[in-house]
Amino acid sequence: MTGNARGTRVRVWDPLVRIVHWSLVAGFLANYFLTEEGEGPHQWIGYGVVALVGVRILWGFVGPWPARWRSFWPTPRRLRMSLGPLAEKGGGAGAPPPGITHTPLGAVMMLTLLALLLGLGTTGYMMEETDRFWGVEWVEEAHELMANAILFLIPLHVLGALVESRKRRDNLIAGMLHGYRRPPGRRHSDA
Repeated sequence: MTGNARGTRVRVWDPLVRIVHWSLVAGFLANYFLTEEGEGPHQWIGYGVVALVGVRILWGFVGPWPARWRSFWPTPRRLRMSLGPLAEKGGGAGAPPPGITHTPLGAVMMLTLLALLLGLGTTGYMMEETDRFWGVEWVEEAHELMANAILFLIPLHVLGALVESRKRRDNLIAGMLHGYRRPPGRRHSDA
């Protein structure tokens, strides 16, 4: 991670992470609101979304440190410490400072969204590309349920980013556009 000339920002999200993130957003929204279910564009966008999730999963093993799963995986300990006073024991005043990548709760949200996108792709493939599941009601219902779950989680994801932005005094949504974050504990006036 390198800071800019003033040392107040560090590069966290590399271009691949940002491109995948916003492409997943665009692909999901296009398929939910703009394309016709089962039609060619809907299918190809869905396959593209699944491919992007695959790229992100692989990048979590070979990409730069902030993109790696190890840097933010929501272990039970990390989750307890992030909940602080809400957790039974641990966390609170003795908790380590927040990391530069995802918070543990943010990581849970990210993993949930990625799993749902993979589930959407799987059920979409089952409905359209296999004779065995074509027209099977539970597959169609699962597909619709996952799409609606993602649509429900997107505003929660954005709200979480806004709350965390305020708490950290750093615009996390803008960070996903330009790739930079303010180091934990640093305020606007620290430069």
